[in-house]
Amino acid sequence: MRIGIVHTRDAPCQCAESIRRGLEALGHEYLIVNSGDIEFHIPEMVRGCDLVFDHTDTYRGRGRFRSLVRSLLEAHGLPVAGPDARACALADDKAAAKRRLAAAGVPVPPGVVVTPGNDALPDWLTPPLILKPAFEHMSRGLELVQDRDGARDRLPGLLSRLGQPILVEMFIPGREFAVSVVDGPRGLEVLPPLEWLADGGETGVLTEAFKLGDILPGRRDAVRADLAPAELRELADLSLAAFRALGLRDYSRFDVRRSPGGTFFFMEANVTPSMEPEEALALSARWAGMDFPALLKRILSAALGRLPAARATATEMTVELPSGPVRLRLQPGVHVPPPSTLELARLLDVRPGERVLELGCGSGVLSLAAAGLGAERVVAVDVDPAALESATENAVLNGFAGRIETRAGSWYEALEGGERFDTIIATPPQTPGRRPFGPRYGGADGAKHLLAVIDGAPGRLEPGRGRLWLAAISLANLPGVLARLRERFEAVDLVGETQRPFTAAEYNGMDEGLFEYLDSLRRRGLAEFHEVSGGEYVFRNLFIRASGVKAP
Repeated sequence: MRIGIVHTRDAPCQCAESIRRGLEALGHEYLIVNSGDIEFHIPEMVRGCDLVFDHTDTYRGRGRFRSLVRSLLEAHGLPVAGPDARACALADDKAAAKRRLAAAGVPVPPGVVVTPGNDALPDWLTPPLILKPAFEHMSRGLELVQDRDGARDRLPGLLSRLGQPILVEMFIPGREFAVSVVDGPRGLEVLPPLEWLADGGETGVLTEAFKLGDILPGRRDAVRADLAPAELRELADLSLAAFRALGLRDYSRFDVRRSPGGTFFFMEANVTPSMEPEEALALSARWAGMDFPALLKRILSAALGRLPAARATATEMTVELPSGPVRLRLQPGVHVPPPSTLELARLLDVRPGERVLELGCGSGVLSLAAAGLGAERVVAVDVDPAALESATENAVLNGFAGRIETRAGSWYEALEGGERFDTIIATPPQTPGRRPFGPRYGGADGAKHLLAVIDGAPGRLEPGRGRLWLAAISLANLPGVLARLRERFEAVDLVGETQRPFTAAEYNGMDEGLFEYLDSLRRRGLAEFHEVSGGEYVFRNLFIRASGVKAP
C-alpha cells in the first residue's frame, strides 16, 4: 500500500520520520507532505494514497486549526487513520471535551473558561490553579499559579498573547499518567499506562520545555505505572469511557492525574499522540509486547477494516410497526433492526401521553414505535454517534422530531437528575464472550449490560405505573437476569418469545472460539440453546415486562 503522512514541517516532533520507518519495515510505500501546503497535495494523495496518517501539529501557525487538515482530507474521500475531523475538533476544544467527558462520568478538573470581559473567578475555584489556552496542545502557554491574585495578573496577558479563551482549572496534585488506547482485532485495548516523573514530583507539571527536551533511549523520566490491579481496571474503564465519549477511533492517548484521594482526573485527550519511539504511545505498546512496526500495523488494520463502512452510503428501508409503516435511514455502521427488535415493538404497551426512555437506541425504531403509540416524549440514548445521527434523522423522517430527543451517553448517564419515565425500553448487547469482541459483547456471561439496565431502572421509573421492557436472549445468563428482575420488581412477566437459529461458524466469526465458549456456559447452566439439525442451533429471544418497583 501507499500511505500518506501529513506533518507540520517546522514542528519539533519527529513523528513523520518514525511513521516512515515503521511503514518501510512493513513493506509499504509512503508520501510525506507538509500540512501547511495540504491544499496543493490533495490531488496527488487522492490519486495515489490508500490511507493517510495525519499528524498535523499546527495549521497556519495555530493548533486550533489542525482539525481543518483532516476535514479537507475527508472531504476529498481520503480515509484517515485515527479519529475523524469532528472528533479531533472536539478533543482539541478543551472546554467542550471536558463537558463531554463529564457527561460520560469521566472525572475532569473543576474549572472555568475565561474570555476578555468575562474573567471573574468563582469562589469555589481554589488555588493552586492551572492556566492554559483552550485550543493548544504540547502544554503551549500552560502556567501554574499559586494564588488567585497571580491568576488575575496573568490572565490579561495570556488572553492578549494567545488570542483565545483560557481555561482556569484547579491544579490536581499527584501522579501523572499517559494512557494509550488502540483498536485491535478484539476491540479496544488500553495499553499499560506510563507514569511521568516530572521535576517537582507530585506538585510538578509537564511544561512545554519538558515535552520539547531531547529524548534518549532508556529515558528515566517515563516508567511503566505501578498501580494496584483494581486501580488499573478503573483507569482502563475510564479511558475506554473517555475514548467512546469523544467519538474517537483507532488510537489516542489521555493525560491523567491521580489525586491524593485516589480519583483519576482526565486532563486532556491527544488524538495525534507522538509516534516517536521513546514517547508514551510507543513505550506503552512495547510493554504490551508490540514493537513500533507491530503498533503501526495494528492501527493500519483498524483503519483499513473500517473502509467498506466508511465508503458505504446510508441504507434505507421501511418496516411495519403497530401504528403503521415507518421509514428508516441507517448511517453506515448502524445495524438493521433484527426481527426480535420488531417483535418487541409489536408487544409494547406504551400509552398516550407517557414519557418513554429507550436505552441503546441504535436506529431508533423502538422510539418510533413508542411515539407512534402516543408517547408524549421519548428520550433515545446511545453511545454511538452514527446511531444517534440515524435515530435523529429517522425521527424527522417520520414526523416525530418534536417528540423524540436523542442523547449521547452510556445507559442512564445521559439523564438529568430527577428525570423519570413511564416506560423504559432496552435491548442491550448481551452475547457472552471471554473477552470484548465487538458491539454485541455483553460481558463474560452476557448479563453485564442487562443488569446495569435493571439496576438503574427503579430510580428512573415513575412510582406505581412504571414498566421496564427488555429483550433478553437465552445465550445470556437468563437465571441471573430473572433473579435480579425479581429482586427489583413485584411483577416480572414473560410476554412473548421467538427462536433465533445460528451456527457455530457465525459466532466463531465474531471471535475465535466464541461458540466453544458459549457451549462451556451452556454446560454450566449459564446459557441455553440446543441443536436442531446438522450443525444448526437455536436460542430464544425473550420479551420481558417488569413492573411494580420494590422499595429499596
